[in-house]
Amino acid sequence: MGAWGNLPWDNDAAADWFDDLFEATKLAKRVEDTLKLKAEDSHEEIRAAACVLLFLGHVYIWPVDDLNRHLTLAVDRLEEVSRVGVIAESPELVEEIRAEIQELRSRIKKPDSSEPPLPPRQKWWQF
Repeated sequence: MGAWGNLPWDNDAAADWFDDLFEATKLAKRVEDTLKLKAEDSHEEIRAAACVLLFLGHVYIWPVDDLNRHLTLAVDRLEEVSRVGVIAESPELVEEIRAEIQELRSRIKKPDSSEPPLPPRQKWWQF
């Protein structure tokens, strides 16, 4: 067994477990499909799908071939959600969504960087 950090997913057994989980549940596909819905009609579902990425969208948890694409999609869709009339009318809600966007953006690996995204600034379960 190999461990490379202190986070719950920073070891071979956990990475394999998450891989099996995503394969069995097709969760990443469900999240992607939901993120592609129309924001005006499905802003609540889109935000819920982005929430799944907030909780699980980390290297060694989320399927590696989809992670950056899904993080980027979630950021784009949350930006659109923040402009939906009922959302845009609530400064407090827009502020919460902006914080979610910032957290998701912080995890996107830059194309010219071989380094993984920085570890969470807070405890991994806090935002």
